[in-house]
Amino acid sequence: MTVSSFALYLGNRIQEAQQITLNQLSIKTERSIATIRRTIHFLNEYLQPSSQFVVTESKIINQMSYDEFVSFIQKLSINDFSTSWQERLELLFVITMTDNKANLTKLYQTLEISQSTKKKDRATFSKELEKDQLSLLSLRGKGVTIVGDELTLRIKTAQILAQIIELNENNQLVARKANNPIQKLIYQYIKQLFEKSEKKQLLNNLLRKYQLTFNYTSMKFLYAYYFISLHRIENNFFISKKHASPVKIQTYPLFNQAEEAFSFSSVLASLDNNGINFYPKDELVVSIRKQFVQYVEERIITTFYSRKELNQEIEQYLYKCLVRNFLDFDFYDNKLDDVKKEFSFLYQLVDYCYQKYLAQSIHLVQYQLSTLTLLCRNHVLKNKIAGRNLKKVVVITNSAKEKGNFFSQQLVYFFDAKVVDILNINEIYQLKTLKYDNLITFSNRISTILDENGFPNIKVNYYFHSEDIDYLAKLNFSRNSQRKIIAKRFVNEITQIPPEELSNYLKEHYASFFV
Repeated sequence: MTVSSFALYLGNRIQEAQQITLNQLSIKTERSIATIRRTIHFLNEYLQPSSQFVVTESKIINQMSYDEFVSFIQKLSINDFSTSWQERLELLFVITMTDNKANLTKLYQTLEISQSTKKKDRATFSKELEKDQLSLLSLRGKGVTIVGDELTLRIKTAQILAQIIELNENNQLVARKANNPIQKLIYQYIKQLFEKSEKKQLLNNLLRKYQLTFNYTSMKFLYAYYFISLHRIENNFFISKKHASPVKIQTYPLFNQAEEAFSFSSVLASLDNNGINFYPKDELVVSIRKQFVQYVEERIITTFYSRKELNQEIEQYLYKCLVRNFLDFDFYDNKLDDVKKEFSFLYQLVDYCYQKYLAQSIHLVQYQLSTLTLLCRNHVLKNKIAGRNLKKVVVITNSAKEKGNFFSQQLVYFFDAKVVDILNINEIYQLKTLKYDNLITFSNRISTILDENGFPNIKVNYYFHSEDIDYLAKLNFSRNSQRKIIAKRFVNEITQIPPEELSNYLKEHYASFFV
């Protein structure tokens, strides 16, 4: 019996949770409990007894550290691994994009897959590719290749590559440690693309010049798109038509050809920007935002005193949604799965507003509506917070910035705390330059990795419940409800500030009180 990516996914979830019920896994994966039991049984055959997952009548218990689980995956060979047709299509996609063609017979021999499966796959691949107006083309005597719109080909390839690469401490692109056997095979085909340091410097110089900074996930996608674009251009595959974007796009001069520059700039506009808002003001986005914010605010108790900031954040996210819809990709985050349940009233407001007033102007799916819900909830909290004497905290998460920001806002809503930075687990080397009191995460896996690397940390749930609040209070986090301002000291302080500077001073130094 071989290991599948589904088996590794189950192992991943169990390792992260440490122990989880069979019913929870069944709901999460939409597979039967019998299938889950059988899959874990086969997975255990590859593990030492001391590392095997313990399956009880109702739950599964983990016995491995994260590093041990990754080490297990790294030792798997392609002969140990059972690939799905989706994984085989991804491999074919990358090969044809880098080598311009693929010999299916040799490829399936490498994967130890029968010719009858190859025949079935060709029909399945063609049907799947048609969804993106792509097709599988036979090259007489040479093999096959995937053809279609060049921008679509690059975006799809970048999505595949971004899943198998990491950025190390020296900002170098390396293979992800937890790559499964077929992902390792994909990396072997593309690793030479990332070795052009002088080309990478050109991109880094442009980002620096325009002060563009993106989160970790976005940077991986950007590098993947950039390097596959360079490779395709070198092989005379160009983006030959300018796609009609639904919003204005600021063009950045990294490519000489207009269509290439526009497409690259569209990718930049689709990413999670950590710096200043660099998006051009767009009438469609502003119109959607006005309807949305007005509708939500009229139906909740809280007044958005931080309206300017909220407007900017909503516009920025709507802009990204429009551009990502135009490019036909997005970044999924499983933390969004529970928003509908955790904030049912607010989510229903957001969903109804979208369905009744906005759906004709913009297409949004459930997790995008969930993100808008979190953005609104973030400012509901922000306009009620109070506190000072901050405990300095660094949040460690692999989630997108909207999700990290919401978690941080919850923290400062309940406690007298300041979030110094939000880092990806692969960026913990930056802790050497930060002054902080505590590391906080909402992931069991990240907590384990931090522990194994000598970083004491606090793990709480993503959505704060009473047990999380009580837990942090026991760790000497001061609740905001218990904090006061000494009136005389405060008056003496602000009388030294010129009237025209007073508003900004209060917002900067007493952000928990003034918006």
